Amino acid sequence: MWRVCVLALVCAASAMAVDEPGLAKLERSYWLHASLASSPLRGYWGMGFPAAVKPTEAEVRNAARLLASDYAASRLYLIYHKELPLADAEAVFASWRQFCPREVEIVPTLVLRAYDKQKSEVFSPDDLGRLAAAFKRAINPASLAVYDVYSGRDQGPGLAALAQEFPGGLIRVGIQPDEAVGPQFVSVVQDTWSGFCHGKSNDDWQQPGFGAQTLQRWVEQRNAGRHPVAWDLITVAWDYAATDRGGYPGYDDARKNMPLPAGRNALAVREILNVARRQVLAGFSSDLFILHVNSRSPSHDGPDGGFYEMLKRGAVYRGYYAAPLSEVTALFRALKQGRLPKPAAAPSSTR
Repeated sequence: MWRVCVLALVCAASAMAVDEPGLAKLERSYWLHASLASSPLRGYWGMGFPAAVKPTEAEVRNAARLLASDYAASRLYLIYHKELPLADAEAVFASWRQFCPREVEIVPTLVLRAYDKQKSEVFSPDDLGRLAAAFKRAINPASLAVYDVYSGRDQGPGLAALAQEFPGGLIRVGIQPDEAVGPQFVSVVQDTWSGFCHGKSNDDWQQPGFGAQTLQRWVEQRNAGRHPVAWDLITVAWDYAATDRGGYPGYDDARKNMPLPAGRNALAVREILNVARRQVLAGFSSDLFILHVNSRSPSHDGPDGGFYEMLKRGAVYRGYYAAPLSEVTALFRALKQGRLPKPAAAPSSTR
């Protein structure tokens, strides 16, 4: 069954929403912290945590080189939630702009509300005014993003202020399936975790009621709208040991989360290209923050082997989640060249 489905996807290539020359124009983006902080707690889980350690220029240079070259990024959503003081953050963003090639767009990406019980506002009006001026002057005059991976939260007055500062250039990163796009936003990056993960094997994933059908429904829903969508490619899946066919285990545990099965991202990319309406297909993205959080678990790579630590060293990540990350980066390199990679060889079915 798996082989038949892959062949069907290959044969359907001529029906894709984007022709081969257009593939190179699709977004290839990553989300990660500008600070590359090992444990960026302040401003994310609340305001009472100590500030993170500012990265060195060499660490930013190493990360920028790796993301732009080996990982083939065309855009970086650099997350910031006051884990660094404002002055340090401005300097760090300037280093990213200095060390990234000009063809790689940097989009400052702010968390406006923390994930504590109080849903604390991270930035004051003065903070946002200062950051907007600095970003427009030195980083990106046209675009800024707002990050939230919870659905439908009130972002507070800061959202309206940013929409005025970046008219027609505000992007929502981490929007959830079925979540309406706010009128302030020009485009979105959509979380896809459950759709990509549901199915222990790729054969399971393509069965009715599993992940491929869910993903198709999400794409069709966004086709009915007007906002371009970049679809999140996944490295960290959930724990497949808990269920027979890869259903959601009922928890999201960094100690137990497994790599996404081999070939899943490639199948999903082809599914999206087959179903998406061209006018609302922005491209593809990948969440490197979640990769870092899970990789640094002691049951996987440990704090010294976390993904951000590898970036700061300029070392290609070869840890627990290396296989799905390598698949994502191979897809991005192929798209950059205006082509799709050949599907991976199918494993033998176990049923």
